[in-house]
Amino acid sequence: MHMNVSIIIVSYNTCELLRNCLTSVREKTCGVDYEIFVVDNASNDGSCEMLEREFPDVRLVRNRENRGFAKANNQAILMAQGEYVLLLNSDTVLENNAIGVMHEFMRAHPRAAVCGPLLLNADGTVQQSIDTHVTALSILRKSIVGTTGIGHRFFQSAYHPRSFDYFKRFQLADGWLTGAVLMIRRAVFPEVGLLDEAYHFYNEDADWGLAVSRSQWQTWFIPEAVVTHFLGGSRKTQSEEQEISFKVQYFRQNRYFFWKNLGTVQYGAFRLAAFCVCAMNLLRRAIMTAVSSSEKRLSAIFKMRLGWKLFLASLEHGGDKGFGNRQ
Repeated sequence: MHMNVSIIIVSYNTCELLRNCLTSVREKTCGVDYEIFVVDNASNDGSCEMLEREFPDVRLVRNRENRGFAKANNQAILMAQGEYVLLLNSDTVLENNAIGVMHEFMRAHPRAAVCGPLLLNADGTVQQSIDTHVTALSILRKSIVGTTGIGHRFFQSAYHPRSFDYFKRFQLADGWLTGAVLMIRRAVFPEVGLLDEAYHFYNEDADWGLAVSRSQWQTWFIPEAVVTHFLGGSRKTQSEEQEISFKVQYFRQNRYFFWKNLGTVQYGAFRLAAFCVCAMNLLRRAIMTAVSSSEKRLSAIFKMRLGWKLFLASLEHGGDKGFGNRQ
């Protein structure tokens, strides 16, 4: 049987979210022949048992360790039979026949490599799902300035919902779509490549989106397809140590992105700017910890520890090294 779409969901301790996601696919999708892969990254919350009990038609791939988002998606992409691959986060819910809408669009636009839907927050507001390709300015906005709480307005993306119309269909010429929901033409993978497995979680979509833009393929935003995205579903139960590890790893992955994609000058500029911002942030956090009240002392200490770890990461050498613990 000809398969239209292979749906791939990577899951890590998101049992209830995963159930809701699969239920929405089952209830909302029509006019499309599809198969579903769930790649489980060693969940311990009963996700696999729930799948076997409630969704026996889903092809479950059990990993013995958390292999990360890119590597887990690649596992299923290599097994997929569909003409199109849909990368779908487990913390999403389809609000309409989004898969059918995107499938019809891709069929009608043979030069489209990838398209993505309108994403909504849990409260129904528009979620930013597009960004310009990474530069020294934008990466600092996301990875460094975000830890200081300073300068968000100044560094705001051109695609922020406050300033961009997310209700118009258009082709992206200077940006990429978030990996939360992506429909990809399987035929582009031999040319553009799979997701870069050096990224454990985050930045793999920006990296792959840049590769598409550098090719002759097109990237499209399709707001007629609507999906709610509950951000950070697998991170809500993280401990403070895990949160620090995650943010340091994210910083290192940003550094790797520069080393891989943007050349010596921008890589050097990022390293210098990152060091300066991390040093200033650490000093600010140390002062705030010293003057904080007893009620706020624990929170201040946590933020200072995070600042210290990021400062140490900014001193590390090698763009492609130092990804740390990927669990």
